[in-house]
Amino acid sequence: MEKAIETLFQVFRKHHKQLFIVGGAVRDMLLGKAPSDYDFTTDALPDEVESWFEHTITVGKHFGTIGVIMDKKVYEITTFRKEASYADGRHPDEVLFTDDVREDVSRRDFTINGLLMDERGCVFDYVGGLEDIRNGMVRCIGDPKKRFEEDRLRKWRCIRLAAEKRMELDERTRSAIRDNPDTAGVSIERIRGELTRIMLCEKVAWGGYLLIKTELLGDLLNRMVPEYWKRCEDYLIDGFEIMGYLPKKLPLRLAAFLLNMFPEERRVFLREMRYSNKEKQLAYGFCHHVVADSQDSVAFKEALADIGMENAEDFLAFQDGLAYWDGDPSIKRAAEQNQRVYRRIAANREPMTLRELAVNGKDLTDRGYQGEAIKESLTRLLKRVYEYPEENKKDRLLAWLERETHGETDLPEGN
Repeated sequence: MEKAIETLFQVFRKHHKQLFIVGGAVRDMLLGKAPSDYDFTTDALPDEVESWFEHTITVGKHFGTIGVIMDKKVYEITTFRKEASYADGRHPDEVLFTDDVREDVSRRDFTINGLLMDERGCVFDYVGGLEDIRNGMVRCIGDPKKRFEEDRLRKWRCIRLAAEKRMELDERTRSAIRDNPDTAGVSIERIRGELTRIMLCEKVAWGGYLLIKTELLGDLLNRMVPEYWKRCEDYLIDGFEIMGYLPKKLPLRLAAFLLNMFPEERRVFLREMRYSNKEKQLAYGFCHHVVADSQDSVAFKEALADIGMENAEDFLAFQDGLAYWDGDPSIKRAAEQNQRVYRRIAANREPMTLRELAVNGKDLTDRGYQGEAIKESLTRLLKRVYEYPEENKKDRLLAWLERETHGETDLPEGN
């Protein structure tokens, strides 16, 4: 146990107050994983907790939470609370403190998050969480419908937990979501966070299956791209299965999710979900160029240039993952050939952008080109060196352009 945590227990013991580790930290320790953070629950009131420590954060004090800063980490300590109504589907209408830890545990979300641990490492279970951990089950504490009314994001969170922890979803819990998948009032940012974690976990296909079968994903898509949901409901699982063949990078897995959408639907979804500009650009680009084939050297290089050579390996991993998911030997061979061609391009440092051309705008201006003619001519020259990289020499390119402009055609020198 961390030294700071030992100190916390000592302070509360000194003041004759109860303190327990609660929630995900206990769950993860029982699953043999190191917790990423620790939450605590206590019968001490927020004012008391605040007075016992020199460095605290009081942003959540209204809800009974004091953040204690020790060893450059924040440990959130929340006073035991009991049931209250939730009119907005997220925050309790009033905060009711209690001195009964059983009341505190009974208001929490899932049984596997309702376990308590004291300073000796003893686990206290008042909700059946230990059995559910043994059985690999995510189950709401009490009535699932009530738990979801309190915070509608819990619908997403329980599926994310099932996917991340490789667990089943209790049938009553699953049915409660399917009967009412509505998440009105939950911010897109919070939903995006849960969807992202599902996309990046090991059991992503399982998470996708649960999202689809509970119609929780349909609730989200109907807000943004309703025609896509109607058109492709039966094929949505494909995207999640493809993700399992891809590296755990959000733009790649997001691209797999978008693959069956029309271009405008992709743009709408990415915009409405408020992904970063880079995530939007890469995910859209990977989808847009997915069929790029190195047999057409110009089109293939145009795709790589548009995506950016710094992202080319991820793009090729996207094509490779699709090929292995599909299983068609010819698609696998094409993906492998694309990899070989990319390695050749990179090793030979073949020109990929206008900046790498041996000819620039000034060279063309000096020869009488103006306005759009300069841009068009540079684009033609870039395509020329895409096909014949050895031609990227100023005199050769200018001579070729002159002949092309006057209607002549030729092959590279030596042919």
